[in-house]
Amino acid sequence: MATWGLWYYKWNGSGYEVLSDWTDQKFDYIIVTDGGEGGTEGKTTKYSGPGYTNGYNDAGELIEKIENQWLSGRNYIVEIPYFYVPPSGGKKARPQNYWLGWIDGAAAWGSSRLKGFYWSLENIFYIQAGKLSRYTIEAIWARIMENRREYGQNYQFIWIPSLRSLFVSRRFSSEQDVLEAVAYETDVPNIANYFNKVFIQPGYYFMNIRGQTISGGIPYTYSLFVDILKTIHNYMPSNVSIEMEADGTVRANDDAEKYACDYIKAQKEALGYLWSDRAYYFDTEEITVD
Repeated sequence: MATWGLWYYKWNGSGYEVLSDWTDQKFDYIIVTDGGEGGTEGKTTKYSGPGYTNGYNDAGELIEKIENQWLSGRNYIVEIPYFYVPPSGGKKARPQNYWLGWIDGAAAWGSSRLKGFYWSLENIFYIQAGKLSRYTIEAIWARIMENRREYGQNYQFIWIPSLRSLFVSRRFSSEQDVLEAVAYETDVPNIANYFNKVFIQPGYYFMNIRGQTISGGIPYTYSLFVDILKTIHNYMPSNVSIEMEADGTVRANDDAEKYACDYIKAQKEALGYLWSDRAYYFDTEEITVD
């Protein structure tokens, strides 16, 4: 059994800011990733330019902060930032050469406490949508493997895609339609072999506390949640499990606390046990997960 917990920082345009309020080794691996106002997936990570050297230096600067100031002595996994925000606004994918430089820079600057890399793209069907190439994932995985050999480190490659990106991708006609989409319309079965672990974000907690339905007006009920977990277990590769989800709302709202606790209950009902490897999202405050 191992656990991975998300820990947040952001680049404010001139310097780094820490967002998470905890620094202990609460989880086996701390996933260091960007967040805050403006989004995640790299949108609030420094982007100095499109080249290999830009990626190398940007990663080195971040690693220095992580190891010497933020999480000294902790085992961590660093993100590979997917997007950047251009001056005109919106978001664009960083170039592949930038990502290769980022991986090399992180490995060069990191100590033995760097345990791997987190692919920060959350969209679960970008390849099927024609917005990302399988070759890109393969090239990134290959560069991580090269650095494993060079530095003698058993780097992990982690992905935490979101089912909510699937649930808004088209209109669904029924719960069965949703379950078939989870089984057959994501990138996970096609690229999971490149990752050590894939933790799917079910989205059950956030969609319910926000009163959202799956596109087509289908409520995200507890029974559907259980069936989705069964589908993940039955149709996904063995290195796939889920992310546990909650935020600060659980401390002030009984319904939110119930939805968060349903993640334990639903796993036991769907599988008969809890997935032994789990990722945890709990916003930025330690008290939420405690």
